Amino acid sequence: MPRHDVAMTPAEVVAFVRDEDGGVLAHLDENGDPVAGLVSSRGAGTGLVLAAADTRRLPPDGTQVCVAYEREPSYSGVRAALVLGVVVDGRLEPDRTISFDFAKIPAPVQEDDH
Repeated sequence: MPRHDVAMTPAEVVAFVRDEDGGVLAHLDENGDPVAGLVSSRGAGTGLVLAAADTRRLPPDGTQVCVAYEREPSYSGVRAALVLGVVVDGRLEPDRTISFDFAKIPAPVQEDDH
């Protein structure tokens, strides 16, 4: 069975992330231990302005991070974007994005019984 390309285009990722109120920011702390926390975000230029949405602070400037955004109205409607980059002055400066949109998988075609 062929695999379908479910990646979002760059424009789709921008629109998707813009419509989200926030996501989960993950990074490694100074000891190399994984840390995650909720962040609010909004698009600004080529980066995302971040603000901690819980009691944690944002990681220091220069920290490599990943912010995960996802939406799942149904299994076939799951959409997600992982935005990887560096924190600079409270902004995520993206280096790379990984995304998927299950709605891009075509519905199965019913075969005739004839």
